[in-house]
Amino acid sequence: MLAADLAGSPASAALLFLRGYGAAAARRGRGTFPERLVRFGFTRVAEVPGREMVFGLAGRFWRPSGGLRRLADAEAFEAFTEDGCVKAAWNLRVEAAGEAASDLSTETRIRCFGTAARRKFHAYWTLVGPFSGFLRRALLRGVARDSV
Repeated sequence: MLAADLAGSPASAALLFLRGYGAAAARRGRGTFPERLVRFGFTRVAEVPGREMVFGLAGRFWRPSGGLRRLADAEAFEAFTEDGCVKAAWNLRVEAAGEAASDLSTETRIRCFGTAARRKFHAYWTLVGPFSGFLRRALLRGVARDSV
């Protein structure tokens, strides 16, 4: 998982480029997966070593730039409540699934600050959600492929 590449396929790299992560996606081979997520603008929120990593992102995602707010650490992420913004927490979790197997899952949780943010995020997610799902499924498939 630490060696996973979010931009591992041409389709994933293209989606990241279109979202504005072009330069960061091009540097995909540098550092661990968590280090690369931080370069994309995520904040490392929590970790249970060997079991789960949680990353956070805040801003106005519906804007072309993402309207991202740089959050220095987990405490800044927890305290963030700016009206008109959204914060998202994204986890990657590993669970034992027998003697020689594991299940890897991902989940995203969203918190909207204000009615306008909720309305705008809903419209944004209606359009972007399927592509986000594609990226996550590609990531999970890549980890499964590379762990055999």
